[in-house]
Amino acid sequence: MEGKVYVITDETTCALFRLMGAAVVKSNDPDETLRKLKELLGREDAAVVLVSYDVAYGKEDEIREIASKVPRPVISLIPGRKFKPPKLDPNEVLMKALGFG
Repeated sequence: MEGKVYVITDETTCALFRLMGAAVVKSNDPDETLRKLKELLGREDAAVVLVSYDVAYGKEDEIREIASKVPRPVISLIPGRKFKPPKLDPNEVLMKALGFG
């Protein structure tokens, strides 16, 4: 799979991701993050979209729902400076994946 890695993040971490070679999309709030994520879905060059929890807080379920429905780009939530992802119970994740959760 060829394409770019996009990171939706806040102003404070943009430079870090640019130094790593990612295309950065700045966002100031979770609603803007969802809009920008949906815009990236239409881009042919988007292979991976990483979304910082700092700009996705409260919209994680919607982002996961979008990620589960599209084959490309691969969408993943990543820890931010302020907010970290919740601890997941592997059994609960497995049961949900099998349709029992």
